[in-house]
Amino acid sequence: MNLLEFKRRLMTEPGSQDTQMRELRRSGGEAAAAAAESDHFEAALKRALHVPVPHGLAEQIILRQSLDNERPSGVFGGRWPQLTAMAAALALAVALTTFNLVERQPASVDVGQHIAWHWQHDGPEALATASGSTAPNPTQVQRVFAEFGLQIEPELLEKVRMTKVCPTPDGAGAHVVLSTDEGPVTVYYMPRTRLPSSPQTITLPDGAESFMVNLERGSMALISESGANTPELAREIAKQLSFAPGVTI
Repeated sequence: MNLLEFKRRLMTEPGSQDTQMRELRRSGGEAAAAAAESDHFEAALKRALHVPVPHGLAEQIILRQSLDNERPSGVFGGRWPQLTAMAAALALAVALTTFNLVERQPASVDVGQHIAWHWQHDGPEALATASGSTAPNPTQVQRVFAEFGLQIEPELLEKVRMTKVCPTPDGAGAHVVLSTDEGPVTVYYMPRTRLPSSPQTITLPDGAESFMVNLERGSMALISESGANTPELAREIAKQLSFAPGVTI
C-alpha cells in the first residue's frame, strides 16, 4: 500500500485494523504523521458531536403534537415546518461546533485533558502490548525519535519496549513505553506543546497520575506505576535525550 492509498483509507476507514494499515502507522515518517493527524481529527469530531439537546425540547415536541392532534383533520397548523426548523437548528449547531473545534483545536485543547484522552484511548493497551515484548529494533526506535529532531542515548534506548507516532494538542508526537527499575513507564513526547506551568501533576480518570514537564523543546508526560518517583524519572529521561543541532520541528 502506498502513501496516497494509506491517506485515502484514513479518510474512509480511520479505525481500520488492517495489517497493512497498522504497519504503516508504526512505520514513522509521513505515514505515521498522517495517522496522528487523522486520530486527532477523529477525536475532535467525536467531541464536537456531543452537542447537548436544548432544555425542554422533548416537552415542546410533545406539546406541539398534542395541540395538533386536537385540530380538525387536514389542518396542520405549521407542525412539521416547526419540527423541521428545530431539527435544522440542531444540525446547524452540530456543524458549527464541529467546524470551530476542528479548526481551532490546536490552540484550545487543554494539555491535561489531551493526556487523559490519550491514556484512555490506548495507554493500558499499549502497556499490555509492550509488557511481553523484547526490545524493538534500535534503528526503528531511533527513526521515530529522529522524526522530532531527538537523539537518544544508548542507556535509554535499551529500556524502550514500544514506540510509535501519536497525536498531541499541536500535531504529531511520540508515544513510548519504557522498562525501568520502577516498572513500566509511558512517555508522551509533545514537540510543539508547551505547558503553561511546569512541572505539574494531574490525576487521570482511572486514578493513575501523569507527571508533565517542559523540555528544551516541547514537553513530555510520564505515567508510571503507583509509588514510582516520576519527577526523578523525568529528570533521568530528559538527560538522555538531546536535540540535533539545526533541526526545526
